[in-house]
Amino acid sequence: MKPYRIDRRDFLRNSAARAAALAVGGMAGGSAGGAIRVESGESVYLRLVGANDARIAALLATEPPEVRGGPAGFSARAAAYRTQDLAAAYCAPESRYRGSPELICPIEGLVESLIEAQHPDGTIDSGNLQSPPDTAFVVEPLCVALANLNRYDSPDLQRVKELLERFILAAGEALVGGGVHTPNHRWGVCAALARVNSLYPASRYVGRIDEWLSEGVDIDADGQYSERSVGIYSAVTNIWLITAARLLRREELLEPVRRNLELTLYHMHPNGELEAIASRRQDQWRLNHIRSGRPVPDNYYLSYRYMALRDGNGRFAAAAGLIEEQAGDELAANLGYFLEEPLLREETPPIGPLPSDYAKFFPGSGLVRIRRGKISASVYGGSDWPLGAASGLASNPTFFTFRKGDAVLESVRMAPNFFSKGFFYGDGVEARGNRYSLRRRLEVPYYQPLPRDARRADGKYELTPAEDRFWSRMDFPARRMSEIKTLDQEVTVIEREEGRFEIEVSVFGHEGVAVALELCFRRGGRLFGTVASTDSADEFFLERGMGRYEFGDETIEFGPGRADHRWTRLEGAAFAAHHGSIRPNGLRVYIAWATPVRTTIAIR
Repeated sequence: MKPYRIDRRDFLRNSAARAAALAVGGMAGGSAGGAIRVESGESVYLRLVGANDARIAALLATEPPEVRGGPAGFSARAAAYRTQDLAAAYCAPESRYRGSPELICPIEGLVESLIEAQHPDGTIDSGNLQSPPDTAFVVEPLCVALANLNRYDSPDLQRVKELLERFILAAGEALVGGGVHTPNHRWGVCAALARVNSLYPASRYVGRIDEWLSEGVDIDADGQYSERSVGIYSAVTNIWLITAARLLRREELLEPVRRNLELTLYHMHPNGELEAIASRRQDQWRLNHIRSGRPVPDNYYLSYRYMALRDGNGRFAAAAGLIEEQAGDELAANLGYFLEEPLLREETPPIGPLPSDYAKFFPGSGLVRIRRGKISASVYGGSDWPLGAASGLASNPTFFTFRKGDAVLESVRMAPNFFSKGFFYGDGVEARGNRYSLRRRLEVPYYQPLPRDARRADGKYELTPAEDRFWSRMDFPARRMSEIKTLDQEVTVIEREEGRFEIEVSVFGHEGVAVALELCFRRGGRLFGTVASTDSADEFFLERGMGRYEFGDETIEFGPGRADHRWTRLEGAAFAAHHGSIRPNGLRVYIAWATPVRTTIAIR
C-alpha cells in the first residue's frame, strides 16, 4: 500500500483552530455542528465514535499528495492529533473503522513525518524552536494513541507501534532535561512525562516530574492559576494536572483542579462565554472566549466531565452538559481519551444548578463577577504594575462589562488627555457592599537641569525613562522634578436593583483636561440616540440624553451623554509612538467631558 502523506496546506487549514484548543491538552476546538448532548455517558461516547468516523472518512477521501514535513508548513501538533483520531477510530469497537487496514498507512505516514521533523535531541519546532514544552504538547496525544493501540493485538500494528515508540522515547529524553518558558509549560511537561512513564516506566521520568512539582502549583486563594488565563491556559493546566494525578496516583493534584473549575463557573456568562479581562495572557484581548462563532468553553470539557464523575459533582456535570449541548462534532477529538479512561464513558451524576445569582469578588485577580439571571457584569481593576503590554502582564484597560441576554456591552474604558498617559487603570478594587471603587492618581513633572557633578561636556547621558511615557538620553533619575501636575481619577460601579448599574466618575486636578468614556458594544446590534463620527464607521458620540443599543429582543440603555470635545485616541504615548492601537473591535460610543468631572452614568 502506498505510504500516506498529509498535505501541508491541509495541516494549516486545520491546525490553527485546533492548536489553540487541542494543542496543549486534548481539548477539542469547536465548529457549529450538531449537538452532542444526550442522556447517558455511553450515548455521549457513541456520538463521539460516529462523529470521529465522519472526520476520518473526510480525511481519507482527500488523498493528499506526498509531502515531507518542514518548517514552511508542517504542523507537528496537527499531525499528533490526527494520529490520535485515526488510532481512536481503529480501536473503538463501535467504529466502522475498527481494525481497518485502511488506517495503517495514514497513521504510519503521519508518525514518519513527525520523526522527520524531530531534532536529534528529541525536540520539535512548533512556533518555538527545538522546544521541550511544545514537544510535550505533541507527546501527549501520541501517548494516548499508543496506549489505545497497545490494547489492540494485531500484527498489522507492529510498525506503527515501533514508530510511535521511537518518537516518544526520543522526546522523553528531551523532556527529562529540557526547560520551559511559562508557568503552564511546567505542568504540560509533567503530564507528558507521566504519559511516557505509563508506557515505559523509568525513575528519571518521575524524578523530573518531582522537580517541577516541588516548585508548587501556582494557584491563588481564589482558585486561579498565576497566568489568570481563563480562556486558554487554566483549561489546559487542569487537564494536565488530572493526567499527572491519574497516572501517578497523586490525588493531591486534583485539589487545585477542583478549585479552579469552581472559580470558572463564576466566570461564565449565561451563554457559556468566559470573562477573560483579568488574564495575563493573550486571551485578555479576546474579551469573551469564542471560537468559530460558538460561545462555549469546550476546552474545559474533559476536566468538568472527569471531575464530575470522579467526585459526583452535579455542578461540574451541569457545566459538562452545557458544553455538550452547545459544542459541535469537534468534541469527537476527545474520543481517544474516552477509550483510554473508561470513567469518562460512565453516566454523569444528576446535574446541579449552575451559579446564576451572585456577586463575587476575586481579590487575587482584582475582578468582581455579578450575575442576576440573564444579566451578567464584571468590574475589573487588577492590572499589573509597572504596566506594560506583554504576554505575562495583565494590562487590559476595560474596567466594566455588561450584558443583558444577547445584548453585550463588551467593554467600558476611560482616558484623560493628560500628557499622553493613556487609559485609566484602577489600582485594585475596593468592594463595599454593592459599591466597587477603582482609583488612580497621575503625576507628571517637569525636569530641572542636572546637578553640576552629573553634567558631561560631551552630552552623553544614560538612556532613561521619564515616568512611563518616553525615554531620552537625559539621565532623568539624576534630575530634580518640579511643577508636578496631578490628576485624580476615581470610578465607582454601583449595582442597583434589577440588574441596573451606575458608574460614578470623578476626575479632577488640572482643569480643562479632555476625558473620554468609551463604551464598546458587540457588532450585530443597532445604536439609537448617538451621532456618527466622521472619522470611523464604528465610532459614535452620545451628545446628550440616553442612548440605546438593541440586539434582537434585548435593549441596553446608557447615558446621559455629553460632548465637550471629539478626542478619542485614548491609548497614550506607549502605543502612539509605534502607531499601535488597542481599540476594541465593536461599535464604540464616546461620552466626552472636560475636567473637573463629577457625574454618573447609568447602564441598564
